[in-house]
Amino acid sequence: MKYDYIIVGGGSAGCVLANRLSTLPSNRVLLLEAGRSHRHPLINIPLGYGSTTASPTFAYQFKSEPDIGTNLRQHHLPRGKCLGGSSSINGMIYIRGQARDFDLWAQAGATGWDWSSVKPYFVASVDQSRGQSQWHSTKGPLRVEDIKFKLPVCDALIEAGISAGLAYNEDFNSADQEGIGYYQTTMRNGRRWSAANAYLDPIKNRHNLTIKTLTPIDHIKFDNNRAIGVVANGEEIIAEKEVIVCAGAYSSPQLLQVSGVGPKSILSHLDIKPIAYREQVGENLQDHAGPPMAWRLKHHWDSANKELNPLGLIRNAITYVLTRSGVLSMPAAAVGIFARSNEHISRPDLQFHCLPVSGRDSDEPSQQQVDAFPGFTIMPYLMQPRSRGKVIAKSPDVQIDPSIEVNYFADEQDLEAVVSGMRLAQRLVETEPFAARVSERIRPLADVATDADYAAYARDHAHTGYHPVGTCRMGSDAEAVVDPECRVYGTQSLRVVDASVMPSLVSGNTHAATVMIAEKIAAGITHQEPFDNL
Repeated sequence: MKYDYIIVGGGSAGCVLANRLSTLPSNRVLLLEAGRSHRHPLINIPLGYGSTTASPTFAYQFKSEPDIGTNLRQHHLPRGKCLGGSSSINGMIYIRGQARDFDLWAQAGATGWDWSSVKPYFVASVDQSRGQSQWHSTKGPLRVEDIKFKLPVCDALIEAGISAGLAYNEDFNSADQEGIGYYQTTMRNGRRWSAANAYLDPIKNRHNLTIKTLTPIDHIKFDNNRAIGVVANGEEIIAEKEVIVCAGAYSSPQLLQVSGVGPKSILSHLDIKPIAYREQVGENLQDHAGPPMAWRLKHHWDSANKELNPLGLIRNAITYVLTRSGVLSMPAAAVGIFARSNEHISRPDLQFHCLPVSGRDSDEPSQQQVDAFPGFTIMPYLMQPRSRGKVIAKSPDVQIDPSIEVNYFADEQDLEAVVSGMRLAQRLVETEPFAARVSERIRPLADVATDADYAAYARDHAHTGYHPVGTCRMGSDAEAVVDPECRVYGTQSLRVVDASVMPSLVSGNTHAATVMIAEKIAAGITHQEPFDNL
């Protein structure tokens, strides 16, 4: 039970590290995942995310504390509980963010994480279906493809956006993110292509790599301040080089805290032996949040709603088996929009998820349901929120969910920007040729008209964009949790490598950036760059 590296968590980052560290035959690598294998039809079929995110079999069912900014609602915050982590249950949208995001990381003390330094890892990680370019490789593990299921109403929305003054953007992951166009997805031939598919499946039989599922961690084991292993199910497992925590923005800070690395007040309250007092462990939580808006359409053929009733699902199951297309190949959004909340800012700060389906939204997944009539949904959210939350261990037992304070709209400017996004969505829907297909707005109802009305609706209906980051912040200052090589300050032989180390949110979905982080850290450990062989 001795290894060189123990990786805690088989999510996006953990899969990358398991692959890259085990390329050196001398490294004995152990990947520990609390959840199950990623091999299941609900995970493989893209539309299965609607079921897996609500299932404790496939996802942790975290709940936030009652949130003041959203009228004391408790938010459902699922995270992947299987190999691939949240990349096995997410909406499969591939977005890197803006160059400015990473330059700001570097300016804030994450030295070496500026855009010019991280771009090669983004490029090297992908297998781009459109071909090789300065922005994309065709030799990376992570397959990125165009959406197969496109309804004409989506083209109509893009045309309306262009008529309303938005630029058409064929590739949000190239030089400029701003504009409207179709998203690309992490799929291969119409199937989900998670980090586990990309990074684990091809190398799972390496003699020096051990992958254990259904193995939750109790705590990290220390000798003074040196991490020497973990305790899993009461059994000690030794790491002779490093323990690398990849448990995600909610669970990584919790694991550090219950292992003795965290704020003094939390360790004292839980009577946990301190290893290193780090006051920012669990602080700096950031997430995207916004309210889904929906419109009733005039024609059934303009929407996927009719395909999601029992008969439609049977018909589409046959289509999917034969062609890997149809509604079951649909990601969480088809059309993307990146825009500015006002003309005085220098870069887009709003992202929109646009999908030709509508349904009743709820903080309780069991209460969500598709409308019986044709509909279209647009969800705007602020990409660079000012509001900050926190994650606090409630018990020394890491199996007890932590307290999660999301603090959505704690900064009033965040809400103002989201209201601006809602108004832009309404303007696009009223623009031809999309307007001709719309019957009425159903969420919010037509009587919601003023900024105050829109703000009230946002507080009542906004929910997570499923992009939590920041709770083990990377930096060079005295308060940072990890240094620019993701080593935990105040300890030895311990790193955190996942979305929790992001100093601030990237402008868009977080899976691509998490993969990039793990690629860059792995290269630093192994001295093998993933782009050397491209």
